[in-house]
Amino acid sequence: MKVAVVTDIHGNRHALLAVLSDLRRLSTDEVVFGGDIALFGAQPRECWERIVDLRWLLVQGNTDRYITDRPENIFASNNQPSASAFLKANVEWTTEQLGASHVARMREMRRQVRIESDAGLLLIVHGTPANDELGWDRSDSESTLLEKIGDTDAAVVVSGHTHTAAIRHTDALLAVNCGAVGRSHDQQPGLATYAVLDDSSGFWSAEIRRVAYDYQSAHAEILNRNVPVPPIFADTLLTGIPPA
Repeated sequence: MKVAVVTDIHGNRHALLAVLSDLRRLSTDEVVFGGDIALFGAQPRECWERIVDLRWLLVQGNTDRYITDRPENIFASNNQPSASAFLKANVEWTTEQLGASHVARMREMRRQVRIESDAGLLLIVHGTPANDELGWDRSDSESTLLEKIGDTDAAVVVSGHTHTAAIRHTDALLAVNCGAVGRSHDQQPGLATYAVLDDSSGFWSAEIRRVAYDYQSAHAEILNRNVPVPPIFADTLLTGIPPA
């Protein structure tokens, strides 16, 4: 069985279309979306409609949850009022672009996908199994990685959220971070990143795939459509470096 996991599109239509073209060459048995479809990008509705039409299994990410649940504890934060105002403005803009019916459908996204295999359970989440806002990246020690993931019956845990792609092997677990399709932080601008899992050998293996896309047009669309993000945030698409 071959399973592709696509995460963190963030309204980037150019990156999504490039990944879809790559997927057509792979002949996968299943494609799972691992969360964060719309927020901070110029084409949230187009990206959402495309993955719904494809009938992928859909995991809800933290920014999808912000759109569907409008958590006031995030929007009313006293610790970072400017960040809260930025987040609220983007949720409102993206919600308007999506429309009520699409937001209602997003509310039905599941928190995880479990795929059974003779090679062991494949578990797909957004951040970690218990927390969609807690992610891991390649700089984490093995003990930190296992602490974040927590107790699990899975042989493989696949996630996104941090926008940094990595494959980590421990004695009992294969951990895969898909990176990001639409807003990679791997310092490789113009490359949409996702993961492919394969159990054909009797064990799960993982591959990180990087697909070139027109990142300059994606950046221009954010500016032209007046997405409410500051230039330093939009410029992530040009640098592959997360905003300070």
